[in-house]
Amino acid sequence: MPHASESRTRSVEPEQTRWLRRLLALSFQYRADCLKVFAFQAALLALGLGGLGLSGIAIDITRHALDPSAPRARWPFGLEPAGWSPGHLLLLIGGLVLSMASLRAVLNYGYSVAVGRLIHLKLVPELRTRVFDKLQRLSFRFYDENASGSIINRVTGDVQSVRSFVDGVLLQGGIMLLSLAVYLVYMLRTHAGLTLASLALSPLIWLLTTRFSRWARPAYRANRELVDDMVLAMSEGVHGVQVTKVFGREADELGRFQEKNRAVLAQQRAIFQRVSRFGPTVQFITQVDVAILLSYGGYLVSTAALTIGDLIVFAGLLQQFSGQISSMAGIINTLQQSLTGARRVFEVLDAKLEVETPRAPRKLERFVGRLRFDHVEFHYQPGDPILTGIDFEVAPGRCVAILGLTGAGKSTLLSLIPRFYDATGGRVLVDGVDVRELPLDELRKNIGLVFQESLLFRNSVAQNIAFGHPEASRDAIERAARIAGADGFIRELPQGYDTVLAEGAVNLSGGQRQRIAIARALLLEPRILLLDDPTTAIDPETEDEVLSAMDSAMRGRTTLVVANRLSTLRRADEILVLDAGRIAERGTHDELMARHGIYFRAASLQAADNESLSLLGGREARA
Repeated sequence: MPHASESRTRSVEPEQTRWLRRLLALSFQYRADCLKVFAFQAALLALGLGGLGLSGIAIDITRHALDPSAPRARWPFGLEPAGWSPGHLLLLIGGLVLSMASLRAVLNYGYSVAVGRLIHLKLVPELRTRVFDKLQRLSFRFYDENASGSIINRVTGDVQSVRSFVDGVLLQGGIMLLSLAVYLVYMLRTHAGLTLASLALSPLIWLLTTRFSRWARPAYRANRELVDDMVLAMSEGVHGVQVTKVFGREADELGRFQEKNRAVLAQQRAIFQRVSRFGPTVQFITQVDVAILLSYGGYLVSTAALTIGDLIVFAGLLQQFSGQISSMAGIINTLQQSLTGARRVFEVLDAKLEVETPRAPRKLERFVGRLRFDHVEFHYQPGDPILTGIDFEVAPGRCVAILGLTGAGKSTLLSLIPRFYDATGGRVLVDGVDVRELPLDELRKNIGLVFQESLLFRNSVAQNIAFGHPEASRDAIERAARIAGADGFIRELPQGYDTVLAEGAVNLSGGQRQRIAIARALLLEPRILLLDDPTTAIDPETEDEVLSAMDSAMRGRTTLVVANRLSTLRRADEILVLDAGRIAERGTHDELMARHGIYFRAASLQAADNESLSLLGGREARA
């Protein structure tokens, strides 16, 4: 019965092979640049061998001049100049070696430029762009299932790992194999017996390399996961710095980050120690090969079976051969890192686009804005329903408010309309057409969405408003701002619409940020407006400003607004009360108040200000 670890190894092999094929396919896209690099290396290898061979010839010429009984120098292909004196031959060889060295310097420069252009100007920027582009098109489900630290690390560190495959594995490995083949042929031509004796321990190196490779795969995978955790801790620390300072938890946050950092350090130290032992072990074996060469090679020289020049050239070749074998440790190490990074990068590139435009989309001549939820069901995980049997219709230009406890499915319901997720049962229809049959871009351009906490970018106010329509004219931008009630305060900013917002728009109040977000949603003049509790995180005075902006924005548009405050709910033509993913109550404010149900109890808890008391008809608030 096979050992459990052997079974695991065999089960992993196909996965490793798949990622290796994908890396090779990626590299093939840059084959012209890779071939150029190989051409440089082939030329450098030929010049290096030529210089080494000429050095051996020079030694034999000198020895024969000093001792005519010594063997004559053996020129390659019988190219020895006839009638030349030893001095002239040495001058010729010196000139050739100097010329080769000069040419090698030029080719080395060309090689460095070619590698830099391939890796840093093409592969890395293009691959990062591809990964980020795919991230932009993936559904929200992907972000639900992956932490932000992991996602950031895939665009940065993992792309660099893929890059190292081309640079440190494919190019270096190809150069190593080419060099080993050339060195081996040269050594065999010089003396086959000496070659076989000197390389007798090479199978042992291959065995050690295979064992190291099997150990390294899970080690590097665990390392990437630990780095993900560290990046996430850093990201949360930066984004949550206000909360950290408010509660005086700086030392605790530092300790949390240090713990993640130490875990990465400890794991990397274990990898480093293993790699540090592997490299010297390979080098020791190669030195044993050199000892065999000196013993057996010395004997061959003493019997005139080999010249001193040939032995020195052979020793030089063996040293370079051993150096290439030793570099195998680094290449194998880089390969394992690359495979780990490749798995995470290709997981993004291969991720299924759950939400995309159908192959044969239906196009509406014009969006009217009629919404219909036809017995809609939705779950994030099978067997755990979030929405069940949602069935209602909103006529064009009407407003429906949605009330419910946290987790009732309010935001999820809104997210099904622009297809951030697709319903797992039933249909969501716009103007009688299932949203899954419409072009995705066209659908979303006709839907304006304002979140509970709207993100504004570090850019000018005008560019933030025009985010969804960069070609919009200044007049259109200002008109959207006026409808949203933002034009007045924007003009009071230092540079008006050209004022650059700070990160997170901290130089604006919460109400100002929301009104700019409303203006951004209105710029495309959408027929459907979705408001996800836009007043929940602002004070009552600011709420009045935002409510006024909402009144202007909703006019003539089909609107769904998630709300918990009476001041927002009473503006709706109809109110839906969600409870555990179902519509528990529906009706106008007055109708629901008269039923003394869930809505009445929620409204009673808010009877704290004059407006709410008047809406309750003078009743005293009751728990």
